[in-house]
Amino acid sequence: MTARAAELRDQGGDVITLSQGEPDFDPPSAICEAGIRAIRDLQTKYRAIAGIKPLQEAIRKSLRRDYGLGYGIVQITVGCGAKQVVFNVQRTIVSLDPGDEVVIPTPCWLSYPDMIALAGGKPLLVACDELHGFKLRSEALEKAITRRTKWLMLNSPCKPTGPVYS
Repeated sequence: MTARAAELRDQGGDVITLSQGEPDFDPPSAICEAGIRAIRDLQTKYRAIAGIKPLQEAIRKSLRRDYGLGYGIVQITVGCGAKQVVFNVQRTIVSLDPGDEVVIPTPCWLSYPDMIALAGGKPLLVACDELHGFKLRSEALEKAITRRTKWLMLNSPCKPTGPVYS
């Protein structure tokens, strides 16, 4: 889908791509310079899965300053994207027994059901229609929940349709 969108764009089309989380702007120059500096300093090896300590500390300070939240370093995890972090949580914190159900509002990111299956669970897909802003409604959630329901996978803002839950 991304390749097709690029092809149409090259032909002069005004295309908005919803297939990947690719920003439509360049990174700030400070971030580019920091990346170049990291390469020059040979910081090119794998890092701790939860992130490097200076970044975790900066996040911790930001959460305290901006939101009054007091998290410790061990409570902060940095990942290459939300999907990776969600998968890591599924595999380490939220154990699923065979047959445990996970409710997933749809449309959803295409790998979410497979992530649940890999963790041993059964994905329960609940359709969320455009009429209601692609948001999961309480009636649909109540109807989907069974005695085997272990988790609700609620993504906000939700890809690919973009609803944000309050």
